[in-house]
Amino acid sequence: MLSIPSSIEGKRAFYGDFCRNVEREGFHICGSWEYYSAFFDSILYQNEGITIYLRLPTRVIEGRLDRDNALLEFDRPFLIKHIVHTGIDTETDFGALAAVGLNQFQKPIDPDDRIEQEAKWRQIGEQAINRISGYVHEKI
Repeated sequence: MLSIPSSIEGKRAFYGDFCRNVEREGFHICGSWEYYSAFFDSILYQNEGITIYLRLPTRVIEGRLDRDNALLEFDRPFLIKHIVHTGIDTETDFGALAAVGLNQFQKPIDPDDRIEQEAKWRQIGEQAINRISGYVHEKI
């Protein structure tokens, strides 16, 4: 994990408006959201089982996340590097799918690998944050 100090920290947005706007920029709510906190992820790099994500942590300060009018506040963004299996998984018993290497339930090789070239990836992350900075506000 590599944190990115950013001007987005402490800023706010309404969930519905924010989602509609940032999806165009490649950000999506992470599947493990809860009613009072969530992550928005954007893939910055993906190749041969290696993915680098920019993750925007949020917490709900008014309402619940399943409502468009939930008020979010952003914490410090960070980058994570995820390495997954890309070959055939012979350890499972999922029939034909396992035989062609399509087991979606394989454990990752490393869910938080070290990010090399830190300065480069911080800059790329900052550029992605800058693209969505117009969708967050000092106070709402």
